[in-house]
Amino acid sequence: MQEFIDKVKKLWVAKGAKDELTEKLGEASKTVEGLKLDVMKMMEALEIEKQHVPECGTVYRQKEFSVQVPKTPGDKEALFNWIAVNKGKDVLDNMLSIHSQSLNSFYKSEFEIAKEEGNVDFSIPGIKAPEVYYKLGMKSK
Repeated sequence: MQEFIDKVKKLWVAKGAKDELTEKLGEASKTVEGLKLDVMKMMEALEIEKQHVPECGTVYRQKEFSVQVPKTPGDKEALFNWIAVNKGKDVLDNMLSIHSQSLNSFYKSEFEIAKEEGNVDFSIPGIKAPEVYYKLGMKSK
């Protein structure tokens, strides 16, 4: 029984240490995100896309976009009809329970194909135009 009690005490100490580290990690994550936002704003103001900083590495602005999953039945129907006609039943079957991450992956893939084909007016029925945003990329020295 004493071995059990000792093990529970060790567990309690370890859990306390873990909780303390988790709290510190949360604080550090907030600090990092705040600094990233500050650096992004400064890069935009200074019109810098990429900058190497000695002893640190390179920071760069990375352009991203995302689309939203259709919300209305009409938009969903338009999307699924487009997939069925342009990509076939197998792709449609895989996309019927579509979620944001898979839709964005699918859209980006289709966008790249359209771009290679010279289609600058690419769109998929039922999906609103993508939202463009920037995120900060960092590469170690």
